[in-house]
Amino acid sequence: MYALGDCAEVAGHQLPYVMPIMQAARALAKTLAGTETAVQYPAMPVVVKTPACPTVVCPPPPGVDGGWEETITAEGVRALYRDTTGALRGYALVGAATTDKQALTKEIPPLLP
Repeated sequence: MYALGDCAEVAGHQLPYVMPIMQAARALAKTLAGTETAVQYPAMPVVVKTPACPTVVCPPPPGVDGGWEETITAEGVRALYRDTTGALRGYALVGAATTDKQALTKEIPPLLP
């Protein structure tokens, strides 16, 4: 694991911002308190903080074969990345579609279990 600022690289995956740091800190705290705990990295969407155009992205892991399905409306964009079995592996949401973030994140398997 390598880290610089608010980005970490773990097993070849670039993990931006605070969420991966929080996952590692929780596991470390439990381990230091006497309960050995492995770090797990769930799907970690990134919220782009732009009030004029709310955006959430959860890119698919590198090397996952699949394709994007896009739905574009006047209210926003919903793009889902599904692997060759049809499983959801990533997404990009813009505008009103950002309300789907929690439900979609639950569908995505952990990045590093």
